[in-house]
Amino acid sequence: MKLFNLVFLLHLLIQSLYCENNKSIEITADTMEWDNKQGQAVALGNAKAIKGNTIIKADKIIAVLDSNNEEKKIKKLLANGNVELTKDGQVANSIKAVYHLDQDKVIMIGSVKLIRDANIIKGEKLIIDFQTGLSKMVGSNSKEKVKMKYSTD
Repeated sequence: MKLFNLVFLLHLLIQSLYCENNKSIEITADTMEWDNKQGQAVALGNAKAIKGNTIIKADKIIAVLDSNNEEKKIKKLLANGNVELTKDGQVANSIKAVYHLDQDKVIMIGSVKLIRDANIIKGEKLIIDFQTGLSKMVGSNSKEKVKMKYSTD
């Protein structure tokens, strides 16, 4: 029975990852684990998720499946440890991140650094809304403020 559940979840994950629209997600890692009860797949070691031209790399990426949907589509990605997000020439690093796929929004937390060309912004929390194109960097609750180095060349 456990083998059947594992094969069934793997089938659902593959369907979700390789669907024929431009919203497909490819996830790779050294190892993968599936938790049918939790409705999630865990990519461990050199984990990488690709959706279009958005790439997330981390020590661990958890793909959370939508339990309200019969197709079991991935509703969000949770990235932990050495997180790197790359999109359109921008690179953002943090300790952890949550990518809400239905909203096309990423929230990065912990020693966040956003780099584009020679420009750097540092803070504690970064919210990127890919639908609106708006990004917001927030400092920590302590006296740490957001810092920016902007090249005028």
